[in-house]
Amino acid sequence: MLKNTLTIFLLLCFSSTFSQDLDTIAIEYPVWPICKLIPQNLQKSCFEESLREHIEKNIEYPDQAKNLELQSIVNIFFEIDESGLVKNIDLKSNLVAVKFTDQDALTSANNIFEEAALKIITKIPKMLPGKINNLVSSIPCKTSITYKLPSKNDLNQVFSLQDVEWPPLIVGCSDMDIENSKQCFKEKLNSFIKKNIKYPRKAKDSGIESIVFVEITIENDGSINTYNILGPDIFRKESERLIKKLPILEPGFIDNSPVAVTYTIPIVFESK
Repeated sequence: MLKNTLTIFLLLCFSSTFSQDLDTIAIEYPVWPICKLIPQNLQKSCFEESLREHIEKNIEYPDQAKNLELQSIVNIFFEIDESGLVKNIDLKSNLVAVKFTDQDALTSANNIFEEAALKIITKIPKMLPGKINNLVSSIPCKTSITYKLPSKNDLNQVFSLQDVEWPPLIVGCSDMDIENSKQCFKEKLNSFIKKNIKYPRKAKDSGIESIVFVEITIENDGSINTYNILGPDIFRKESERLIKKLPILEPGFIDNSPVAVTYTIPIVFESK
């Protein structure tokens, strides 16, 4: 495995045929060969850890992509079928910190990473199949692999919006140049909040109005897992709902490397 390749592991296994409330469904995860002697209640953790180790063991940075200084986050969907084999693999590469005006060139660049990720997933060993409510079933799964180039920056460091070269990419700002990208990020984020905010019913009776400040951290994989909310508790639930729905497409970047970015959002609650 190349030392300059960072793998970010995100896993979700679920049934595509669920029509019941998730609380009533008993899921038994597919069992990796190395996990056969692990108790059932630990199989989920063993599955996730084994997949992470499999990716780290088999990942290789494509030479062509490295020469062109390309980076990507590849989202991967696949199933472990009733016989324990991987099937129905679907990959989607998302190039980061680069813009292509030629569609054919963009497709070719994405294909480089998708082919590299496909090699990893097709090497997953045969497992004992998973079960849903005690019936052997095909279990759909999702994971992602990030291909990034070496950086002089500490990827564990959190930067402010002012300190990054490119801000996190939000829907509506894909065509911005570096000079206007930060202003676009702020405007589109505020626009999203204003368009989607819902004044809590519990607050309507009292007519409370307030500004809630939410400090978010957009991680170097583009996810938002950390946030702090300062304001009346009655607005906390709605603030959390809005933050979880923010249409962030990519993380912030410094020197063509993804970094975590912190930003404080003022959310205005008005009774109308």
